[in-house]
Amino acid sequence: MKWIVRTLGWLIVILALVELATDWPDQPNPPIEHEFEEPTAFPFDITRRYSEIDIAKPHHMHQFVFHYVNEETTQELHYIVHKIVDEPNEMEDISLYGDQYELADGTTAYFDETESTSQGLWWQNRDGFTARIIYYIDGNSVELDDENRLSVQQLINLANQTL
Repeated sequence: MKWIVRTLGWLIVILALVELATDWPDQPNPPIEHEFEEPTAFPFDITRRYSEIDIAKPHHMHQFVFHYVNEETTQELHYIVHKIVDEPNEMEDISLYGDQYELADGTTAYFDETESTSQGLWWQNRDGFTARIIYYIDGNSVELDDENRLSVQQLINLANQTL
């Protein structure tokens, strides 16, 4: 009986050493492929456009930011889409972001103008991403007034281009 216990003990030690010595490949990052429709018609002239991809934690959150700028008037639009990828069934509650509107495909959108320097329209796109369009002037430092404020319909028209 003693020899069986010793044999099993040695077998466990050998298996542990083999496991430690085995170089298992790291878990590969899944390919990150998303396609987004961008707006093409804007309420002001665009002189510069660029994008950012924020995937610092590829298994947690994907965020894509599209910038549309008029360098002369310092007007800016940001089209931002993000998704928490490790919680696919969790939908962000965006109803807290303001007044409710409807996009062309029936999607509910929320208009937010809580700050006097920016306007935003939020919605969930068909791929489960939270999308938003944010408008401001001069790095979000100029108070919006009747002359430089966008109408809610202009923001909705931009959002409809992304559906």
